[in-house]
Amino acid sequence: MSLLKKASAIALTSAMALSLASCGKDTTWGANIDGTQLRAGLLIYFQSDAVSQAYNYMIETDTDVLAITIEDKPAKEWINDKAVEGMQEYVAVENKFNELGLTFENNEDKAASNTVDQWWEYIGEYFEGIGVSKQSYLDVVLNGEKRSAIFNYYYGEGGEFAVSDDEIKTYLSENNARINYIKMELRDGEGNLLKSDGKAEIKKMAEDYIERIKNGEDMNQVGSEYNEYYQGLIDAAKEASSETTEAAADEGTQVFTDNTTVISKTGNLPSAKVSEKVFDGTVNAGDVFLVEEDEVYYIVQKQDLFADESYLNNQREAVINTLKGEEFNSTVKSWIGNQTVELNDAAFERYKLEKLTKE
Repeated sequence: MSLLKKASAIALTSAMALSLASCGKDTTWGANIDGTQLRAGLLIYFQSDAVSQAYNYMIETDTDVLAITIEDKPAKEWINDKAVEGMQEYVAVENKFNELGLTFENNEDKAASNTVDQWWEYIGEYFEGIGVSKQSYLDVVLNGEKRSAIFNYYYGEGGEFAVSDDEIKTYLSENNARINYIKMELRDGEGNLLKSDGKAEIKKMAEDYIERIKNGEDMNQVGSEYNEYYQGLIDAAKEASSETTEAAADEGTQVFTDNTTVISKTGNLPSAKVSEKVFDGTVNAGDVFLVEEDEVYYIVQKQDLFADESYLNNQREAVINTLKGEEFNSTVKSWIGNQTVELNDAAFERYKLEKLTKE
């Protein structure tokens, strides 16, 4: 090809590109928000996230998530509105991060990049299949780190709306408790449930244990004593039986260790009934009591929730997020109210939502 023909071809290609762009056919970007042009991959990512949320609105008779109505809107409209809102918050966070002069002080950006490198082996095929590049995904992850940094700026130690340790302790005390417990089986050495007399015997044993613990004996030593007793029942049953009873014995065998643990108000470990009693308002730190169930008795001691000094520090971030997360999300939404938003209709037309619903 002659130099003149090459020049003509280049000129023609450039003219076509300009023509497509001027006609709104450039689909490489999804939106321009406050002067920040967001690549199409970010649009698709936020559409995909909105589709995932839309599934939560389906009922048993629904078969197509895009055919339902969500909050009085056709699903497609609702999904695209959510995607636009996601892009707006993305830009608002980027701008606020810069406005506050924040930086990644603990190399969160490098950690995020390394994490995405590891994840991409598993999720890359899906995202690339729908049109989200690795860089677009990394940008979203980094934006999340920036959002967290802004949150900590306002609500962390020294922040304008900092949450005090007293507030954190109050929340933790209302919703969590530290206990130690001994689980006493209401079964014989062969695994059979005890009758009334047998249960009465175990209850008397439990009450004696409780008195000893209240009088200062170590709960773990008492628990080990019970374990030896129960293991003795299992061993005696094995010796007395002409058939192997390992299945029944294994079910009841305990190797007692320190059962100190933190339980939640709505949890079911070691049992829902234990949680109910611990949080009924009648139990204080240091109290030892019995919880009776059909197949097991629990000797429970409530302890100081903050006896482990690391507990408060380990829970601080999660509690602050719980207490202030919704408030912060509302604040972020308030930042998008005055944004200038230009949507690329061509991109919305090209990248079909149907592709995001294929398994």
